[in-house]
Amino acid sequence: MAMKVGVSDLCLLVIPVVLSLLLSSHYFAKADNEIGKPLINKTCTQTKFPDVCTSVLESDPRSSSANLTGLSRIGLELTATKINETTAEAYKLLINATEYYQWSMRSACFYEYNSSVHQIYNGLEYFDQQKYHKANEVVSLVNGDIHTCSTRDVPELTGTNTLLSKFTTDLQTILHQLY
Repeated sequence: MAMKVGVSDLCLLVIPVVLSLLLSSHYFAKADNEIGKPLINKTCTQTKFPDVCTSVLESDPRSSSANLTGLSRIGLELTATKINETTAEAYKLLINATEYYQWSMRSACFYEYNSSVHQIYNGLEYFDQQKYHKANEVVSLVNGDIHTCSTRDVPELTGTNTLLSKFTTDLQTILHQLY
């Protein structure tokens, strides 16, 4: 038994669907087109440490023309750079330790940061594959490594640990907006 559908019936079905798609795509296109300082401010106000988030993202000139996905990628790259620098700093502290206790504390921090280097590059790979939730999981692990180091008695890394801990917390919030 065949069902007859007239042109007017088809129009009644198609028009609402088309209008719905047009309106929603306009909304999303508008959101995707937001870039630069307004997007940084909007994005960072949703984080736990908005001043840190804004400062870190604005430190990279690419942020001025980035959309949300671009800001997320820049945040991951800045984190990777800072982790690499801190790993090198932790290594220098380790090899210059003058007593066992100092060596053991610095060794623990070096281990955590060295582990984070590999992890953050995995996070960048996940990001490039658009597996944003996996990239976010990696940032969470890195944040845990930083926290572990911050519980060690290595005052030379306190400032860096605090900055990275806050920014990786914020980066998790930013990445979560992508999925």
